[in-house]
Amino acid sequence: MSKIRIHQDSGDLYVNVISVNSRYVDFIIHNDLSIDMKVPVGMSREMIERYVRLNETIIFQEYEKKKVRNHQMLPITLDLEEGRIVYRAGLYLPFLGKTDVLLRIKYLSDFDREETKIYMEDKKEQGKHLIIKTDNDSQEFLRYCIVRYYKKCAAVIVKKKVEEFAAKMGLEYNQVMITGQNRQSALRRPRLSYQNIEIKNQLTLWGSCNRKHNLKFDWKLAMLPMEIIEYIIVHELTHLKVMNHSGKFWNEMEKVMPEYRECRIWLEKHGKEYEIF
Repeated sequence: MSKIRIHQDSGDLYVNVISVNSRYVDFIIHNDLSIDMKVPVGMSREMIERYVRLNETIIFQEYEKKKVRNHQMLPITLDLEEGRIVYRAGLYLPFLGKTDVLLRIKYLSDFDREETKIYMEDKKEQGKHLIIKTDNDSQEFLRYCIVRYYKKCAAVIVKKKVEEFAAKMGLEYNQVMITGQNRQSALRRPRLSYQNIEIKNQLTLWGSCNRKHNLKFDWKLAMLPMEIIEYIIVHELTHLKVMNHSGKFWNEMEKVMPEYRECRIWLEKHGKEYEIF
C-alpha cells in the first residue's frame, strides 16, 4: 500500500492507495478520518495520481463533512441541575454545529428602566456573544430567553431550507412550525411567529409530519451542523410522499441526499446530547 499527499490551504491529507480486484476507483473516508483509495490491480501510478488530483477538492469536502459528523459537539463536563444545563455567564452554547457562542448575562439594576433584551454580537476575533440583559436571574427565565432566541434563528434557517428542498423535490406543504419541549412550569411561554412559520412550544422530536402536510421541527435544530439540519428537513419532507419508514421511503431519501446514512448515524450518536438544553 502506498500513500499520496494532497494539499490545500487547510492542510495536507494522505490517501492510502489499495489495489483490489475491481474495475472501479473508490474513495472511502473512515471514522478515524483515514482515507483509502481502492484502485484496480495494475493501474499505473501516473493514472492514480492524476485521478487523485482531479478529485482532491471533493476529497477535502467529504473529509471536512466527516470531521463534523464524527466530532462530539458538546463539552463532556457541563454543570447540570435535574438533567438540565445550568445557564451561567461564560457558558459556550452550540450554534450551527460549533460550540462557540459565549453566553453573557448583564444584570439590570433597580434603577435601570430597560426591559429584558436578547441579542447576538459578533466580536470577530473574540467570536459570537449571546447577550441577555435582564433583572431576572432564575434559571427558568434564562432558559426561556435562550430558547426564544434560538427559536427565531431556527425559524429563519428552516423556512429557507424547507422552501429550497420542497422545490427540489416537487412537493407542497401546508405549515411549518418550530417547537420546544415543555416541562411543567408556571412561567407563561408566549407563542412566537415569523412570517409563515408558526413557532410554539409543543412536545416533539427533531421533526414530525402529519397527513395535513404540517411540518414541525424542534428549536434545537439551530444548534446542529447545517448538514444534519438539512437531513432532518429532507426526512420530514419525504414523509409527504411516504408516511412510513419502508424501503421506498429511504430510496426517496437517497435520491435527494445520497449521504443520508452518515447523517442518520451522526444524529443517533449525538442527538441525545442536546436534551440537556
